[in-house]
Amino acid sequence: MTMSVVDPLAVAIFGFASEVRKNPEPAGLSYESNRIRDLLALGRCTLPVFKGGSLVKNGSSIPSDMGDFADKELRYDLFDKDDEKYEKFLFRLNPSDFKNQDHYKVLGLSKLRYMATMEEIRYCYRAKVLKHHPDKKKHRGISIESEEYFTCITKAYEQLGTNEQKRLAYDSVDNKFDDEIPTDKSVTKENFFQTFPPIFERNSRWSIPKPVPLLGTQDSSRKEVEAFYNFWFDFKSWREFSYLDEEAKESAEDRYERREMEKINRVERERRKKEETRRIRKLVDLSYAKDPRIAQFKKDDQNEKERVKEEKRKVKLAKQEEEERLRKEAEEAERKKIEEAEQLEREQKEKLKKEKDAAKKAMTVQRKRFKKLAETASFWTEDPKEKLEEMERVERLCLSTSVDQLSELCEKIENLSVGEDIKQTIGQFEEDLKNAKMQEVEAKKADKDKENDEKNVNVGNWTSEELQLLIKASNTYPSGTSERWTLIAAYINEHRKNKSGPEKTAKQVIKQVKAVQSMNVKLPEATQNKLADGVVTDDETWSAQEQKVFETALKQYPASLSDRWDKIANDVGTKSKKACIRRFKELVQMVKNRKTAES
Repeated sequence: MTMSVVDPLAVAIFGFASEVRKNPEPAGLSYESNRIRDLLALGRCTLPVFKGGSLVKNGSSIPSDMGDFADKELRYDLFDKDDEKYEKFLFRLNPSDFKNQDHYKVLGLSKLRYMATMEEIRYCYRAKVLKHHPDKKKHRGISIESEEYFTCITKAYEQLGTNEQKRLAYDSVDNKFDDEIPTDKSVTKENFFQTFPPIFERNSRWSIPKPVPLLGTQDSSRKEVEAFYNFWFDFKSWREFSYLDEEAKESAEDRYERREMEKINRVERERRKKEETRRIRKLVDLSYAKDPRIAQFKKDDQNEKERVKEEKRKVKLAKQEEEERLRKEAEEAERKKIEEAEQLEREQKEKLKKEKDAAKKAMTVQRKRFKKLAETASFWTEDPKEKLEEMERVERLCLSTSVDQLSELCEKIENLSVGEDIKQTIGQFEEDLKNAKMQEVEAKKADKDKENDEKNVNVGNWTSEELQLLIKASNTYPSGTSERWTLIAAYINEHRKNKSGPEKTAKQVIKQVKAVQSMNVKLPEATQNKLADGVVTDDETWSAQEQKVFETALKQYPASLSDRWDKIANDVGTKSKKACIRRFKELVQMVKNRKTAES
């Protein structure tokens, strides 16, 4: 077997072969421990991630250490670039002033800001940790002067990614939000729909109710416009200002200091909340005042109001004209009616006059006839004295009889020839005439007695007790008292013992008072005796001056005085102590009865 000989100079000439090394891959217990710790801090799954595949979303490749975001819908194209410019920005941040830093820009979400989802915030934070964690930089051989810059990333994530309420607190004061509203002079009818829609859309993010109505266009219906302004006039905002608290209650030494800090922070939050409310209201008021649609609606309302007013005026005018026409027709009808009545009255008067003249003429004829018969027969006697008596009787009969009666008498006399028979006939005629008059008088008397009996029946319906109460109530409520008869009726119904019977009404009281005052009826003796006790005495009659002095004394002397009524009686002068007490009770009862009647 032939052995090859190696030239020993070959090593010296060509040198040693270079060592081929692969790029080192992070591995080991320390690396895995740190990675699991980061996953736990992010709330992510700690299971191994397959690194052999290529995960792409929206045309961007996902780093191998971010495989657990492969199934998420993320807007990678809107994330900030993590380049040298970003690192310069990051190193310029002051960790002690983290509250004033732009948390969204720190996490690379300056384009999305409040629109970023929680998944996108977690993704960006994970990416920043993997690239900018001090341990990662050291492992890649990058030297850093200080590790404090990473605190800014941690604080940004704590504010935005760990608690929804903390993120809302930061979003509420995001300095990238434009709080400005246009001035009154800058808004015109022409630029209204270019100026306000973006402002309302920008401020709609603070609304609690969703969805928020849009401002609309010039062609929007009135219902849509009114719904929009009703929503914004009653705008409910979730915006709050706890992020701007100047006092950090975590630094308080005890609970008393913490309470004081909370009080200061609460007052400041409420002040800022009120300013925000005024800002929104100012925006809505300005929009409402400048909205050309509102101006048109007001103009339409005014036109409609004028139209309705004009219609009402026309209706009122037509009604007045109709009333005037009806009034004139009624006046004309009334005038004709009056003329007809006057004409009828004239005709009746003329007829009555003719009848009266005819009756008078007939009476004259009959009287002449009767007198002629008497004169022809020498008054049916030759004795002068009897003749004079007959003449008086003839004259009396002529004056006291009617035409028919006198005619009937003349016919009877004409059929007689003997004087004694004639005188007897005349005497019988006078007797019949007298009897007829007596019957007429008795009939009138019977009618009057019947009327008195009816009054007695009315009096009989009232008991003695009720009549006593009637007199007392009449004294309690003198003439001139408002609703006097109603008060008297209420007084009787309240104080009578027998309340089972029908209640007395004001009309019944008036009739009964008239019946008692007329004295055309006689009350039962027992009732009269009891009514005698109710007669008004001097002590029960109070003049206006006495009443005035009495009321003044009541006010002057309080009820606590033991000799109150003696002093009141002494001031009145003309009334006794008992009379003053009785008058006071009557006044109290009068007030109670008036209240009862009014209710």
